[in-house]
Amino acid sequence: MAVLDRFYGIKEAAGLGIVISKDGSATVNCCQLSLDGKNLSFDNKLTGVSLPEIKKQVKAGIPLSVNISGRGVLYKQLERIEDITPSNFSSVLPNASIDDFYVQHFPSGEHSFVSVIRKTEADKWLEAISEQGLSPLMLSLGPFPIAHILPQLNIYNEEILFAGIKIARSADKNWEKVSFHEEFQAPYTIKVESEALDQQLLLPYAAAFQLLLSGKLDAVKADVPVLGSAFDRLINDRKFKVNGMAILLVFFVLLLGNFVWLSGLNAENTRLAAEVSNSARTSTDQQALNDEIRQKESLLKELGWDGGINKSSLIDQAAAMMPPEITLKEISINPVDAAADHGFGGIKFRERKILIRGESAQIIPVNEWAARLKSKKWAKNVELESYNFNNELNTAIFTITLTY
Repeated sequence: MAVLDRFYGIKEAAGLGIVISKDGSATVNCCQLSLDGKNLSFDNKLTGVSLPEIKKQVKAGIPLSVNISGRGVLYKQLERIEDITPSNFSSVLPNASIDDFYVQHFPSGEHSFVSVIRKTEADKWLEAISEQGLSPLMLSLGPFPIAHILPQLNIYNEEILFAGIKIARSADKNWEKVSFHEEFQAPYTIKVESEALDQQLLLPYAAAFQLLLSGKLDAVKADVPVLGSAFDRLINDRKFKVNGMAILLVFFVLLLGNFVWLSGLNAENTRLAAEVSNSARTSTDQQALNDEIRQKESLLKELGWDGGINKSSLIDQAAAMMPPEITLKEISINPVDAAADHGFGGIKFRERKILIRGESAQIIPVNEWAARLKSKKWAKNVELESYNFNNELNTAIFTITLTY
């Protein structure tokens, strides 16, 4: 079923950004996206709203990717490690248990950026979101999901400023440091291609984007088993529906094929009956028909009919390829066959031949023209029949025969 993989993915998603201030208050921003083939569209952009307002604006049941930043989210920058485990969690938070936190690991270059939040704090927000009838499937922490959308933005410096966050990158675009301060604001309007985007919406957009493309990129997210199970249920449900439709379509195609096959048998039976009827004709009628066909073929041949080929087009194409060093003297289509014995049968012509005569002081342009003519699909054969130098004219007269 690998052919159906593209139908399993999520086509609509919303990103919910929750920024918790030092006093415990929260700012909520939302960005809703839809994916149609390779076309990504912004369906909704909301800043500074409440969860009940988002419930009114965002379509019910749409998959939701939540990003939490600010107070309660702790960040630690380490030398790059492969993964965060209970055995090395003390390097992130000494004397703390990994079981009490949701952990997000973002490796970049020589560094590992680890973000953690207490499960009790994150669960409080996830429950509040679910109570509004929204469907969270993914949780990310801090600014790190923005790594997936940076190539889309009109940001070309190693340093990135937006919404109180500063990201310092190396020349090869690896992250080196993340800082937080209210003064860190975007110096100009940020755009996603031609779409202007409020800097407060960058993280909601990044969260929604990585949920939409969850099957094609490595999402920067915290490991939350409840959300992981909900995400798997959604994908499995889509697979079930798509596979069911595929099975029904196969049965339909089989039934259609059976109908076409039976119809074909009936048509073949009708055709065979007609052939039996036709075979009953007398040999005289058959001979008369054959004679009439031969007469018409002979007449077409005498008229020079060779399949309706546009001969003027062939001449134009041949002339267009002629090197400038050549002087064209004559082009003949189906010229008279001088070698044939005409007798009383009339003049005979060389069928499907183009005879080209011209002058050239050197043979190289002539060979070049012949080679160019051979490149044409309609040119079956190109032959240089003669190349004779005339000392009086100080040039050579050549003849090329082209079979089309």
